[in-house]
Amino acid sequence: MRAPSLLLVAGVVWLTACGGDDPVCGDGVMEGGEQCDDGDGDELDECRACEVFVPPRNVVKWAFNSEAAPGFTNDGCLDVGAITVQIDLDGPLPSQQQVSCAMRQVTYSELPAGSYTVSVTPLDSGGASLVTAPVTTTMDANVTYNTTAEVTVVVPPDAWARPMTGTFFFLLRWMGMECSTAAPAVAMQRVALRVNGSPVTQQANVGSTVYPVYTLDGSAQVTCVMASLAQAEAARMVPFGRAELEVSGRDTGGTEWFRGTFDTFVGAGVSNPIMTFDVPSVIDAGIDAPIDAPDVDAGVDAPTDAAPDA
Repeated sequence: MRAPSLLLVAGVVWLTACGGDDPVCGDGVMEGGEQCDDGDGDELDECRACEVFVPPRNVVKWAFNSEAAPGFTNDGCLDVGAITVQIDLDGPLPSQQQVSCAMRQVTYSELPAGSYTVSVTPLDSGGASLVTAPVTTTMDANVTYNTTAEVTVVVPPDAWARPMTGTFFFLLRWMGMECSTAAPAVAMQRVALRVNGSPVTQQANVGSTVYPVYTLDGSAQVTCVMASLAQAEAARMVPFGRAELEVSGRDTGGTEWFRGTFDTFVGAGVSNPIMTFDVPSVIDAGIDAPIDAPDVDAGVDAPTDAAPDA
């Protein structure tokens, strides 16, 4: 055992003078109000005077396409094909390391004080970069003991160097209501999806025996789909990226009562969230009604359980 520090020696003498029933710091037994007791006199480790003493730490995290659109969380490592991630620190203590993408973070202890540039590069199975350039942010070294400072580097949709595809799950509501309970009821729907400005030619609901199959370029008007969170509409192999969705809903007579345009996002891979789009009324949204629509003054009263105006 290393020689105890003066602090520990004084503590033992004092406790002994008081009867010896109180916890003894440095005896290797954690008791009473001690946070730790490693039984040594090393006052440079993480147990100092029987109190936990954690060096200041910086944690660098990474996320892919985080919150690229309302309702979208992020893509995972497998979605974008990232196996490892390279983290470069440029500052008072430069460093470079590669770790498994699944770790989601790396920790640095007691970095020398100063400002650092953090660069994150997702890599594929062959070690090649998946982005056109490393994604960077800045951070200051944490110098406060017993604290951890975190920074998250978000790799945005426009940083990726390779084309990707994903499954687009979506759910339509009409002022908060389903097809038959909307006011008026929606009999037909038309959906147009554009990714990065280009119309999507993929079809929705391929293989479904319940929902109609139709192309998402806005050319098809199909029966209103009574989808649910348990079984949303889906289009597979859709190009990845920022997107815009246009939706309209018509009654049995062909009159358009609902219309909306939404900014959205098609994530990479197959494990994407269900994007819900609540289409506003052409009347309540202040949009000019089509020529064949009835006068606004003759509008249809909403049912008592209808959702409030969007």
